[in-house]
Amino acid sequence: MKLASLVQASLVLIAASVIAACGRERVETPLGPEAPVEIEASVDRAVATTGDLITYRIRVERSPEYEVEIPEPGADIAGFRITDALRESSETPSGRVVEERVYELRADLVGSYVLPPVSVRYRPLDGSEPAESAVWESSSTSEIFVDVESVLPSDVEATDIRALKPIQRRQREVPWLWIAIGMTVLVLAVVLVLVLLRRRRERPEGVIPAHELAFSSLDALRTTDFDDPAAVRRFYFSISEVTRLYVEGRFGLNATDLTTEEIVAELPDLPELTASDNEKLCRFLISTDSVKFANHEPTPPEVEQIYEEALSFVEATKPVAEEPIAGEPAEVKPAEEIAA
Repeated sequence: MKLASLVQASLVLIAASVIAACGRERVETPLGPEAPVEIEASVDRAVATTGDLITYRIRVERSPEYEVEIPEPGADIAGFRITDALRESSETPSGRVVEERVYELRADLVGSYVLPPVSVRYRPLDGSEPAESAVWESSSTSEIFVDVESVLPSDVEATDIRALKPIQRRQREVPWLWIAIGMTVLVLAVVLVLVLLRRRRERPEGVIPAHELAFSSLDALRTTDFDDPAAVRRFYFSISEVTRLYVEGRFGLNATDLTTEEIVAELPDLPELTASDNEKLCRFLISTDSVKFANHEPTPPEVEQIYEEALSFVEATKPVAEEPIAGEPAEVKPAEEIAA
């Protein structure tokens, strides 16, 4: 009986406590205030292989009443190449501002890498401007570890790699075509040179002898107007040139390119010329030079004399024709054969 009474009394006390609790007002425990700035960093994969792209994301969520400075972590990311970078900005339903930095990373070497912590600074704003007296505070993320593995299986031995073959000397083919072309060109060049040399030795047909050209040119000079001093001066230049051309064509001495002194020095070496002919030619050249270069004004007798000297020199030194054999036409030998 005593036990039943004790149980009944306990039940009554419990019921009374419940009724008393229901009669009180319900009070909700308020949640703590949100942090002004929250930062987090993440990667889409912690284990990758060489060549894989890893997305590295830095997310900063802040209150609109705060100013935030987010650093660029590119220089601190060692072991990875940044292939792309992107900035994003959004707003949460509660009005907080979200700023994100997204980087595409690629690792070319196998190994373990650490993405260092990212630290941001923030301070409150006074209206739309930061409070000058506000002190900068900072918040950081934690380190992120990434393992980069090889794409080759670790338990498979590479059997498809062969040793290098020894160096072999390549036998170059003989360029017979180019050799044949070169020999043909060489033969043609030799033949051309021989033909040119033969043509120089042979006297071309139809060439007018030097003395005939000299006689024709001297005859044309007689039409000069000897009353005009300028014409007389041109006459002396022309008659000197005609005589020099005759000496060059008749005796092979390049008289047109030499001075009078040089010609006089060469005359003793010409066996075809007699001492008298040498003296006539020297006197003629000196007389023409006095008019050509010393401005001497010749008299009419001097003009007639210089003409006769040139004419007589050509007449005295022209080739001599051989006596023809009876019944055969006369033939004049070339000057080269007479000189020989």
